[in-house]
Amino acid sequence: MKSKPKGARYRNLFARGDVIYYERVVGGKRIRRSCETADWAFAAQVRDAFEQRKGIGRLPVLPAEAPRLDEFSLRYLAEDTSHLAPTTQQDRKLVLRPDGPVIRSLGARRLDALTPAVLREWWNAEVTGAGRSTKIGRNYLDALSKVLGYAVELGIIEASPVGAFREALRQRGRTKSGRAASEPGQHVRPIEQPEQLHRLVAEARGEGAEAEVLVLLLLDAGLRLGEALGLTWGGVAWGESEDDTARSLLIERNRARGGAPSLPKSGRARRVALSRRLRRALVQLYQSRFAPGPERHVVERIEPSNFRNREWRRICARAGIGHRAPKDLRDTFASQLLTSGVSLGYVSRQLGHADVSVTARHYARWCGGDSYREPMPLEPREVPADLLARLPESPQSPPTSAAAEIAKPSEP
Repeated sequence: MKSKPKGARYRNLFARGDVIYYERVVGGKRIRRSCETADWAFAAQVRDAFEQRKGIGRLPVLPAEAPRLDEFSLRYLAEDTSHLAPTTQQDRKLVLRPDGPVIRSLGARRLDALTPAVLREWWNAEVTGAGRSTKIGRNYLDALSKVLGYAVELGIIEASPVGAFREALRQRGRTKSGRAASEPGQHVRPIEQPEQLHRLVAEARGEGAEAEVLVLLLLDAGLRLGEALGLTWGGVAWGESEDDTARSLLIERNRARGGAPSLPKSGRARRVALSRRLRRALVQLYQSRFAPGPERHVVERIEPSNFRNREWRRICARAGIGHRAPKDLRDTFASQLLTSGVSLGYVSRQLGHADVSVTARHYARWCGGDSYREPMPLEPREVPADLLARLPESPQSPPTSAAAEIAKPSEP
């Protein structure tokens, strides 16, 4: 099923499974019905016919006085977030909390008093002035946009000022500093030295079998943390032996922050190659648990927040790699394979990106340059992920920092 197209034409429509639904609040009552189609254009026609038949949307009556943002944000959270993923609901509540950067500054203002100029003052104070990144500021703006968009749906205000303010931000982003702040790969921080990777894996092993498996799922399989937490034993295709290149992992679940299982971020399952050393670590963990059932999670005793603050910090400290985020292992997987000569299309599929252009934008520095680098050859019965274990012994694959320097344009 195609994702929802952008534009007002598809207002009040959302997908659940393979069916598009219409949902709108009228007179304080929520109306929800199936459009019985997976075609967005046809669903829009069904919506229009239904609203015309029911008289919905005719002669909107604006209230004499619009509610305050802090009051209406509570209504939005109660009425218009049930369709969101649990983690998204949690994030939305966090951004819109009373003492947060949005409500603290704008909560006392009435919805119809929020203008692009007011949003500019808020941005200068709570984002730029507070030293927050543009990305974080845009996350705040997204939450505010949803609140005001819901107010537009209910006829409380005629239009949201967020669109005009976003356009102003886009114009500002066309400067040199603005382009640097919005560069897709600016937060990509792979572990560059093969020796550091060797020490990291060794120190993860010292934290126990499950910690080692989790680290290797992020490093050798390039999984997101939620995907690693969502992997079940039934998703492990062992192969006949560690020399069977059919060995793989089926990534069909995501447990963001260790919560309830949901679909992966891409919305679809994918199969990821299983490296030999990850297979060996999985075998050891599987046997130590006396062959758990296929629905049991591989990583079931690690709580992600505790892992970041305890085991992961200890691993990084002992490995001597400084402060790192677990996501850096996924970036290491991608950048090291690209540096080793693995094709961009293959890496993109392993990562589960929507298309290869997403991968190219994020990892452009490691996709090539003016200097030729001889690819690192696979040994018999290896899969590309096996290259990560052999990086320290290979003179052919330079550290990713060197690859980045090759790809960088020279300074004027």
